[in-house]
Amino acid sequence: MNIEKLIEDYKDGNLSVEDNILSTLEKIENDELNAYISIDREGSIKRAKKLDEKIKNGEKLGSLFGVPVAVKDNISYDQMKMTCASKMLENFKPVYNASVVENLLKEDAIIVAKTNMDEFAMGGRGKTSYFGPTKNPIDNKRVPGGSSSGSAAAVAKGDVLVALGTDTGGSVRCPASYCNILGYKPTYSIMSRYGVVSMANTLDQVSLFAENIEDMRVLANSTASHDPKDMTSNLEKYEYSYEDYDFKGKKIGFIKTDSSLYEGIAEEVKKDYQKALDTLESLGAELFPIDLEYVKFANPVYNVVMSSEVSSNMSRFDGVRFGYQADKYESVEELFVKSRSEGLGEEVQRRIALGTMYLSANDDQRIYRQGLKLRSLIKNELEEVFEEIDLLITPTTTNLPPYLTDDENDPLSDFKADGFNVIVNLAGMCGLSLPVRKGISGSVQFIANRFEDNKLINASEKFLRSINEN
Repeated sequence: MNIEKLIEDYKDGNLSVEDNILSTLEKIENDELNAYISIDREGSIKRAKKLDEKIKNGEKLGSLFGVPVAVKDNISYDQMKMTCASKMLENFKPVYNASVVENLLKEDAIIVAKTNMDEFAMGGRGKTSYFGPTKNPIDNKRVPGGSSSGSAAAVAKGDVLVALGTDTGGSVRCPASYCNILGYKPTYSIMSRYGVVSMANTLDQVSLFAENIEDMRVLANSTASHDPKDMTSNLEKYEYSYEDYDFKGKKIGFIKTDSSLYEGIAEEVKKDYQKALDTLESLGAELFPIDLEYVKFANPVYNVVMSSEVSSNMSRFDGVRFGYQADKYESVEELFVKSRSEGLGEEVQRRIALGTMYLSANDDQRIYRQGLKLRSLIKNELEEVFEEIDLLITPTTTNLPPYLTDDENDPLSDFKADGFNVIVNLAGMCGLSLPVRKGISGSVQFIANRFEDNKLINASEKFLRSINEN
């Protein structure tokens, strides 16, 4: 099943929207992976009935007509709570829709549920949620990756065809890899960030999950838009269209294996990566080794920039304006301290503390300023590389999905596997995680220069077709 086939079934009368939504809700309500935080049963059925009337009346149908969509719980939808998987916002209900949600609704999608996630998108394994960890649908003893854990699990399990997440440093591509589905992080500015709770403003981007590349293209076209409410939005809507991508004679770059980004890479991931490289050669591509001087600093630079922006963004959660408020306090200062200590989890508090240190006026923001300089060097270096190559291929993560009980006492473990992901966010470029084989396995990531997203998706489609045939 895919989006095109589903809509054809609706048109042909083989299936009603209401029946399909009822079936989807049944799967979601029987969830054993802890993939969801809120489910809009009543609203989804009501909308399905309206869409059934629309098709009876011969009205024009949207590109996502009757398609159930799951949305990460840091994206505002006024029909459901938006908790960001935190006690701080446990009962918060927004009063407006994010622009990407409005775009979905305009195309006749049905938002059936809000998905579990790492608290305030801070985590790489889906384990920091106030509502408990999400489990991997392929092996429920393993993590699904994070922070967009629930959205990935929802697609991988087959509850929905597509889902929305957000990606700050691999938060969609990592769970896509761990759950063996597609995860696409668009060029920064293609998707509006209006109505999305910011973790790190200059890194965050609404990103997409799908089971197949055709659905990914439809979803991307439906959600992308210029948005005057978002000052970081692209000036015009980005268009995705199918073109047969020919790898013959194309230079596909790969980072030399002596780079520190490969440190600790699992043997299975190595084998799957080599399989992908062999496939590209069989398609006629020229593999082009590249040597990057500054990417070895990607993880520490990401840590500094992300934590600093987290510290600034999280200052709004003070126990006064909205969100959780401590019951007992004797001063305003104690109100702030208790509300934040009780309302925010350990990982969130850790990143706030780090960011506050990096931004310290006493130190003249020395570490933060140095981080910004290195970020510019990484971005410039990648842009120079893309003057010589068409695409860059990397492993998505350096490891297979860990078990839920792994690394319990290592707060830095989330950062170790995502070095290839964070360079994309630091440079504002686009990346797409692709499975190489079924089951628990390594995935590869295609990276393209800014606004070459259409080429990225078309090349990925050709690659996947070849992988699946072999």
